This record gives sequence, structure tokens and C-alpha cells, in this order.
Amino acid sequence: MCHQLRFTLKHFNYFLILFFLGLPCVVNAEIHSPWKMEGVNERIKKIRMGPIKLQFVDTHGSRINQQLPTNINLKKHAFQFGVGMGQSWALYGERNFERYRAYMGEVFNLVALGFQWSWIEKKRGQFEKIEHIESNLKWAKARDINIKGMPLLWHNAVPRWMDTNAEPEEIEPLILKRIRYLLNEYPEVKTWNLYNEAVGAEKKFVKNNPIANWLKSKGGPAAAQAWVSQIAHQTAPNRIYVNNHYSHRDPEFKKMNHELLRLGTQFDAIGIQTHMHTKKSRLSQLELWKLLEDYAVFGKSIHLTEISVPSSPPFNSWRDFQPHVESLKNALSKKNRLTMAKKSNKKLEIFQAEYLRDFYTLAFSHPKVETLIYWSGSDLYEWRGTAAGLLDVRHEPKPAYKVLKDLIKKNWHTNVNNFTDATGAISFSGFYGEYIGTIQLNGKEQSFTFNHTPGMAAPHIIKLSY
Repeated sequence: MCHQLRFTLKHFNYFLILFFLGLPCVVNAEIHSPWKMEGVNERIKKIRMGPIKLQFVDTHGSRINQQLPTNINLKKHAFQFGVGMGQSWALYGERNFERYRAYMGEVFNLVALGFQWSWIEKKRGQFEKIEHIESNLKWAKARDINIKGMPLLWHNAVPRWMDTNAEPEEIEPLILKRIRYLLNEYPEVKTWNLYNEAVGAEKKFVKNNPIANWLKSKGGPAAAQAWVSQIAHQTAPNRIYVNNHYSHRDPEFKKMNHELLRLGTQFDAIGIQTHMHTKKSRLSQLELWKLLEDYAVFGKSIHLTEISVPSSPPFNSWRDFQPHVESLKNALSKKNRLTMAKKSNKKLEIFQAEYLRDFYTLAFSHPKVETLIYWSGSDLYEWRGTAAGLLDVRHEPKPAYKVLKDLIKKNWHTNVNNFTDATGAISFSGFYGEYIGTIQLNGKEQSFTFNHTPGMAAPHIIKLSY
């Protein structure tokens, strides 16, 4: 009897284990509750769109008094929808790299490229071209995609030859030379992070760092950033310069922005990273709006510079996440990084897509936001070793990619197929940006372009060959 009972309990436990293993993990069943978006679409229409009037005239400037069939299409948003391509250091030369780039080019009008000092000047005084950077530059220019450079200066990308004990007086000429080199060598890069994460240089975990020591010698983050900005504006005044940081919650970053304004420092935008690899770092609707409102008070444009939402099970907090991050740092090869990488989960891919739909829609509706940059295009070699890409490891689109493509290329897009009125004019409402069009006149198709900007009341006058 006892033997039979042991047998029964043994098999009951076995089937119990199988039952629970068959249940989806709580994190795998995570569902995004749609955000309440009161007023969002109205705000988008108000701040991202405006009335357009086109008046077609002949070569003498006289109106063409005919109803003409025309097609008008938004070619490039004024708003910058970007993607970080820093992971190209690992993807370049790998199979399907062109597929990865092609998918990025279908959706985004901005790419963010890393110009790390430790890459560009491996030997002191010898600046070199990095193949994957040059390839991405050429690719972006050929497609009329805007380019952002990161960064002019950063204490986390120090060349190995730089002496950690060097005096700040020795470091400053090197910094000056680097900034001028980047701005003069790459005129096509229109946006730059200044001193990236300058507030971080004074954190306790930054030790024996010559760039951080130089920052302290200048008087702290704001004073150092003011100096970098001054050099940048002297060298290339017509670029967009961003004061970027990794945490909107850091009170020192807010203090720094106040101090920059007090000093009269020239900079164009405040950059805020929103990497959400942990549950604790994931922003709710109220938290995202509060973030944007908190930084809107500085009167600068807001760039959400590094957005990450994984479709692999998220870590609970930084404490849980840190061992994984440290392991990645110590990986001896790309193959080791792939072994450590967290795998995407199909149910979490739905969560990622639905969350990003709400995140992007709310951010796009805020009047101070001018740029949104999703940080990792692909799961393959994602910077934190998670599945936070928009493509999977084979560079095939995940649901999140399709959601962003639909938002940018369909929901927030303008295409008009219609006839002009009898005076050769046509009016409609459209998103701000660069337009291309075609029109039929006397049986011949002619093309035209125009740029739709806020506040323009006069019609666009478009001359046609008559």
C-alpha cells in the first residue's frame, strides 16, 4: 500500500510539473494596456500639420486657368524619426547587412552614427576613417537621410593611448583638435551630441578618467559643456547641438540645464535617453508626459535620443540587469555576445509593438518634441544583449517595426490625388516637410517640389512649362 502511494505521489508531482511548465510565464503573457489618448490626434493635427495652397502658373507667372490632375506626396517629414546605427560595428560585413539597412531606410529619415574617439583616433594624432561609419554615411547621403553624430566628447570612449594621469592642460588641446576635426571633416552631419552625458562624469563610479578630470577642472558639467558648445559654434555655427543625458530623473541634469541657460550657453536641444530594458525604467503614459513637461520649461527642443523597448523578458531593475551588462562588457568575442543575448518572445513582441505605438503617438503630440530616435534596428548585437530591436536576429521585421512604419508612412503621411480648381490652384492640409508631385498639362506630366513649413500663409507658386 505504501509502495503504491509513493508511486501515485511521484507521478502526480511529475504531471504537476508538466502542467506548470506548459503554462505561459507571467512575463511572457504581459499585455500592454492601451493608453488613454484624449486630445492626442487633435494636438498632432495642430502642431504637425498646416494648410497648403499651390498655385500653378506658366513661365510668365500667369495662372493656368484649367482643372489639372495632380498627385502630391510627402517625401520627407520635417519631424525627425530616427534610428541608431551604432550596432553597425558588429553588423557590418555580416550576412543580410544590406537587408537591415534597407528596412531602416524604408521608415526613418534620420540615422544616428557613433564617432567614438577610441575608434577615430586609435593612435595619437592619426585620425582614421572607419569603414562601417563611412559606408553608412554614403548610404544615408544617397537616400537623403539626415545624419546625427555621437558624440563630440564622451568620457566613456577614451582612446587607450590617453594617459589617465595627464593634466587637464594637456587634455584640452586634444579635445579641441578632435571637435574641430569632426565638424570640419563631416559637414553632412547636421546634428551632434555635445559632451555626451556630461553629468555622468562626476558620478562615483567614474574613476581615473582623463576626460572626466578635465571636466572637473573646467568647473563641472555646465562649464565644460559651455566650453564645448562655444568651440562647436565657432567651428560650425549652423549645426544642431544637443545636451544629452541618460536619465531624465537625474536632478543634476536639470540643474545643469538651468546653469547652461544662466551662462547664456548656445545649444539647440535637450536630449533624453529612454532605454526601458527593466520594468522599473519603463515609462507609463503619465510618466512620459511628465518627463516632456518637466524639460519643456527650459524652452529648448526635446530629442528622445535613445529609445529601447525589449521583446525579451525584461529585468525587474538595474540591480537585476547589471550582472548581464557586466558580462557583455567582458565578452571576448562577438560569438560570446550572441550566446549571452536574451531571446525574443513572440508574446512580448506584441507588447513591444503596442507599447511603442502609444509611446510614439504621445511623444509626437507634444509641441516641444522634434526628434525620436529608436536605438537598435535589430536584435542582432543589440547593445545591451536583449531583443530590443525592430528586426529579429535574421533582420526580419517584428511587429514593432510594422507599427512604426504604419504610423510614420501611413497615419502621419500626406498624399493627395485630385484636380486643381479652374484657376489652377489646389488647397489641402498636410504634414510639414518636403513634398514631391506630378501634374498633367497638355498631355504631358511635369514634376515639382516644395517645402511645407509652419506659419507660411502665402501659396506656393509653381511654374510649369506651358
